[in-house]
Amino acid sequence: MGFFVKRIVQLFVTLFLVSLITFAAFSIVPGDPARIMLGPTASEAKVASLREELGLNRPLPVRYADWLGGALTGDLGESVSFDEPVSNLIWQKLPVTFAVAMLSLLMTILFSFPLAMLASRRPGKLLDQIVSIISHIFFAIPPFVLGLLLILFLGLTLNLFFDDNYVPYSESFFGFLGCLIVPALAIALPKIAMSLKFLRASILSEKSKDYVRTAKSHGLSDSAVMLRHILPNSLVPIITVLSIVTSDILGGSLIVEQIFNLPGIGRLLLMSISGRDFPLTQGIVLYLAGMIVLVYFISDILHSLVDPRIRLK
Repeated sequence: MGFFVKRIVQLFVTLFLVSLITFAAFSIVPGDPARIMLGPTASEAKVASLREELGLNRPLPVRYADWLGGALTGDLGESVSFDEPVSNLIWQKLPVTFAVAMLSLLMTILFSFPLAMLASRRPGKLLDQIVSIISHIFFAIPPFVLGLLLILFLGLTLNLFFDDNYVPYSESFFGFLGCLIVPALAIALPKIAMSLKFLRASILSEKSKDYVRTAKSHGLSDSAVMLRHILPNSLVPIITVLSIVTSDILGGSLIVEQIFNLPGIGRLLLMSISGRDFPLTQGIVLYLAGMIVLVYFISDILHSLVDPRIRLK
C-alpha cells in the first residue's frame, strides 16, 4: 500500500505543478492579455471591461487560487471566442480526440506484437529484414505526412476515403468509428514501427536467458515458450514503450485532426490560438498535460503489478 499511496501523492503533486506552470506561462506573456485578445483597435473601455471580466486586475496569487479551485470542480472559466464554459467546449470535442487516440493505440498493439514475435523468431533472416526496413520507413515519416499520403492514395486514387465524411457519434456510432479509422492509421503507423523495434529487442533479450532454454528442454513448443514465458517477462519495457507511445498519440492526434477535418480538441486548440482565446487555450493545455501525467501514473502502477520487485525497490 505504501508504494501505491506514494505514487498517488506524486500524481497530485505533479498535477499541481503542471497547473502552476500552465497558469504562469499564460500570465507572463508579454503585453496585456486583454489587449492581445481584443486586438490593437479595441477601445480602452472594452479592454478594461475584459480585464475586469477575466479578473486580470486582481493579484496573481489570488487569480491562480481561484482558477485552481475552479479547475478542481471542472470550471476552467469562460471562453472569450465562444462565450461558453471552457470545460463544456472541451467535453464536446473530447469524444473525437479520445476515439482517434484509442483506435491508434489499439492498432499499435494489434500490429506491433505479432510483427515483433515474427521478426524475433529468426533474427537476421529475410522476414526480420523486411519487417525492419518497413518499420524504418514508417518511423521516419511524421503522422501528418502519412495523413496526406493516405488521403492522396485512398481518397483521390482509389476513391475509398473522403476527408469530409465525418459522421457524429450521435447519428451513427459505427459510422463515427468508420470515419476515424484512416486518421487513426496515420497516427498509428509510426508508433507501430517504434513499438515493434523495442518489442523485438526486448523479446530477443529474454530469449537468450537460461529459463527459456530450460522451458524448451521440458518439451514446450516455441509458441508456448513465447506466450507463457518470454512475453510476460518482457512486459516491463513493453509497458514503458506503450506509455511513451500513448503520450505521443495524444499529442500527434491534434495535427492529424486538422488534416482530416475532424472536430476534435486539435481544431479547438488551433481556433483558440488564432482567436487569442487565452482561457480556452489554457484549459486545453492543462487537459493535455494532465492526460499525459495520468498515462505515466498508470504506467508506474502497471510496472509494479507486473514486476513486484519494483515495489520492493
